[in-house]
Amino acid sequence: MSIRKLQTLPVEYLWDGLVLKDDIFNHTGAVLLLRKGETITRAKLDKLMRFYGDSRNIMVYEDTYLEIVSDEHVPIETRREITERRTGYTRLQQNVGGLFHRKDYEQWLNDEQMAPLMREVAGKLQDFDPVMILSCINFPRPMDEGLQRHCLNVAFLNGMQAGWLSLPPEDVNMLVLAGLLHDIGKTMIPEDILNAPRRLTEEELAVMRRHPVYSDELLQGKFDDNIRMAARHHHEKLTGQGYPDGITGDAIGLYARITAISDIYDAMVSARSYKGAKLPLDVFDMFYEEQFEGLDRKLVMNFLKNMRSEYINRQVIMSDGGRGTIRYIPINDADHPIIRQGDDIRQTDDEWYCKEILPVI
Repeated sequence: MSIRKLQTLPVEYLWDGLVLKDDIFNHTGAVLLLRKGETITRAKLDKLMRFYGDSRNIMVYEDTYLEIVSDEHVPIETRREITERRTGYTRLQQNVGGLFHRKDYEQWLNDEQMAPLMREVAGKLQDFDPVMILSCINFPRPMDEGLQRHCLNVAFLNGMQAGWLSLPPEDVNMLVLAGLLHDIGKTMIPEDILNAPRRLTEEELAVMRRHPVYSDELLQGKFDDNIRMAARHHHEKLTGQGYPDGITGDAIGLYARITAISDIYDAMVSARSYKGAKLPLDVFDMFYEEQFEGLDRKLVMNFLKNMRSEYINRQVIMSDGGRGTIRYIPINDADHPIIRQGDDIRQTDDEWYCKEILPVI
């Protein structure tokens, strides 16, 4: 018989009208406060708030915790904060941001200074469920944290891809480091262009497209050439229509090809002022349909195969507010997965679709 674990939950995550599907205990887990089947009322909430003062924590079983924090009554920003805090993502992105806001590149931009951060990111890939990390990547992000979050996300995605390709540990670490540094050149771009709340003009776009060159210049002589070339070439295309060098085929190294996929995925699931975020399943379809030209097709298909595998049996919130479980994701129609709701199993459509993939909190 398995032992059910208790999880700390702030009282403010409860709401008036919530029907408890399990018992609720005090902050130590020793005292039963409310029984399964009871309905939370405003009076009960006020009593709990007064009793616990500033701490305001209670204990619930883990499955109850997930059910409560994933409900629409709990703001998505709160769910993001919970997931990021639990994985250590919050601290990692702050560390990346702290580096990127420093201008003394000669002091910190080297292998020795970056190695601990690289190892910590790689370690998270071993310690946590991949979908928990993907949840941190997929959540809406504050606009002012765009660059540091993007680089951290690409580092995670690069590490995942390296693992799926069965590359040796040294390559996993190097690809994580390539992800962390791939956009370091953007620190040389004027902030009014980098953080423009709109689509860039042609002139601004030309300035922005210099960032791979700046990355190369900043990394030169300090890091392995594979890392430097991943930074310079992750916007190149196998067809020769990329930038900054317009190279083709084998001239684009493996690290750059992997980083290109990670870079695009993160860009597509992130919300910007001029575009909405896309659900991962929608992005899978875009990759499959080759809407992003010039990528390595074998790497793309390996990425999609493993991403689909990670999301099987994950819980989702549906457009009707109900919850379901992903049972199958068609390779050629990923945005219409097969969902189980109770005893009902059916494919999504334009009227009934996945609204959010729930994190493994």
